[in-house]
Amino acid sequence: MSFDEIHPLIIHFPIALLSSGFLFDFLSYLLKKKSLEFAGWWNLILGMVSALCAIVTGLIADYSSKPGLMDEPFPIQTNHGSLQILASCVFVALLFWRGRLQGTLPKKPKMVLLYFSITGIAVTILFYGSHLGAVFAGRY
Repeated sequence: MSFDEIHPLIIHFPIALLSSGFLFDFLSYLLKKKSLEFAGWWNLILGMVSALCAIVTGLIADYSSKPGLMDEPFPIQTNHGSLQILASCVFVALLFWRGRLQGTLPKKPKMVLLYFSITGIAVTILFYGSHLGAVFAGRY
């Protein structure tokens, strides 16, 4: 089995985990449920682990195909790999932010709004990058 075949098997995990984490966090804020906040934190962690696996398998698959997507990573808004790496970098920053807060959401309303705004943008980038990947692979 090649990485061209493994990459499509892995990519669904970060998409599902990171977007579900955002949903759990948002619901925890609205419903004041600590258990949903905890679920959001763990989805963020597991989503980043799976995103790392997806990026590694994607880069290996890209390296083995000529021409590869990452041969020309710019303009970033039209490149599947570049967008997914960008989204993952934003999620890493969010992971560190939450880690500093010991897994909880920010307490100040303006900081929560900022956190949700950044997370929503990251999820949007993740979804659009996934769409570009499906188009590139001929699955759209």
